[in-house]
Amino acid sequence: MSINPVSDVKPFKTMWKIKVKVIRLWKQYSAAAGETIEMVLCDVTGDKIHASVKKELVARFDHFLKQENSLMLINFAVTHSFGSYRTTNHAYRISFLSTTRVRQYEELPENLKGFEPVKFNEVLDGTASPDFLVDIIGQIVEMSHIEHVNVNWKDTEKISIELRNSHDEKLPVVLWGKFACDVNDAMQVRDKHCTILVLRFGKIKEWKEAISVSNAYNVSEIGLNLPWAEVENFSASLPKDDLPLAIVESKYAATGKGVSDKDDFFIHTPRKNHCRSEGNKTGQLPINDDDGNDDDDLNHVYYCVKCDSYNPVIVPRYKLHLIVLDSTNNTKLMVFDNLAVQLLNMPCLKIVGPSNLKEIEETNVVPPALNTIIGKTCLFKIQIERENFVYKHDTYKVLKMITNTNLITDFEESTSPVVSEEGLLHDVDTQSSAPETSVANQTSDQSESFYLTPAKRIRAVNTELDDLAQDESSVTRNAGSVNIKKEKFAKSG
Repeated sequence: MSINPVSDVKPFKTMWKIKVKVIRLWKQYSAAAGETIEMVLCDVTGDKIHASVKKELVARFDHFLKQENSLMLINFAVTHSFGSYRTTNHAYRISFLSTTRVRQYEELPENLKGFEPVKFNEVLDGTASPDFLVDIIGQIVEMSHIEHVNVNWKDTEKISIELRNSHDEKLPVVLWGKFACDVNDAMQVRDKHCTILVLRFGKIKEWKEAISVSNAYNVSEIGLNLPWAEVENFSASLPKDDLPLAIVESKYAATGKGVSDKDDFFIHTPRKNHCRSEGNKTGQLPINDDDGNDDDDLNHVYYCVKCDSYNPVIVPRYKLHLIVLDSTNNTKLMVFDNLAVQLLNMPCLKIVGPSNLKEIEETNVVPPALNTIIGKTCLFKIQIERENFVYKHDTYKVLKMITNTNLITDFEESTSPVVSEEGLLHDVDTQSSAPETSVANQTSDQSESFYLTPAKRIRAVNTELDDLAQDESSVTRNAGSVNIKKEKFAKSG
């Protein structure tokens, strides 16, 4: 039996034989289909097709299927491909049968990735169909501060960036969850002036006539300055203008059925004046010298508890200690560097320069960039921890901040919510009105598709967050509540 090209695979029979490379593999769970294995397969000609292993067969095939492996597949079902999250433009998709045979095969070329970046103008003018996931490559030229949006009762991180291509066209990209955190962290410690982002299997979305690309939950992959020939060629084709990264304000109000920053500060968190409230950790271990010389410097070795390894790869992180005041009194706040970028408009690492992992000796010398925040007015949402009310620790950790002047003005002019002595709001509905939605990947021998289960309650629809909720394969409700107090402090000059 000869090997069939992926482009020839059709539903009229099951006895097909293809040689492919697994370029993307993930597990997906839905209430309807259970846990399935999803893959994107690519043959030597670059043609791609989606493949699924239904829950009854996962245990049988799981150990044979790994991303980047080259395989020979024999005898499988072929069904029509449809839905709004299609990973390939192939008209059909593969469904494993109990009689499907999987064999390890000689490695296909390492550079066989099936990477086909879409043109920016095709996304922006609507030529590219939003039903198909797309590959994107571009230089990051603009980045917002990270936001937290409540989706399906869970706080979800969101960051907006802008990419440009070799034709100087700009494309908005919105990243959610872990991708937002990873890009935000990487940009703060980047050592290259030009950062090239690669997003694989991104979702085209439209909100209020504005088109952008977002990650599609567990399907997408992202990379920065990847060691690919495609990235090197793209970087060489960019305009030679040394365009710097622009850090911009987050949008005034997050669009969506979840809790926006404005509602979080104005409604869902009690307002207080002067407060009497509030990753993997790597520790230093001293190296004991047995030579009896007490004059030796005390050196340290770094140890990661989670990795159980010594001297792991370490990225320096910083925090700012602020003294802030309002019309009543002053207090101390601690801001971690992922939030400090909102105040400084640049990563903390850029202020202090490369670190040799030694303690700063001249603690009274303040970098000039820190002087620029003196006198700024901000809204702070802070956390009251056990150390604050039990041990009277006078420094409070900042959970979120707002630097937008319009929002600060609205906050000052608004009437304070009624807060009881227990710190609870009265006559305020703090529950999200988001409908319950989920996306299931239905897998069967007859048909396989992504579908949206009907909402149990009819509410106003927000396309952007609806799509994010649809990307998530399960909905988790948190019936508990966290007592968080918020305060606005004005920094005087």
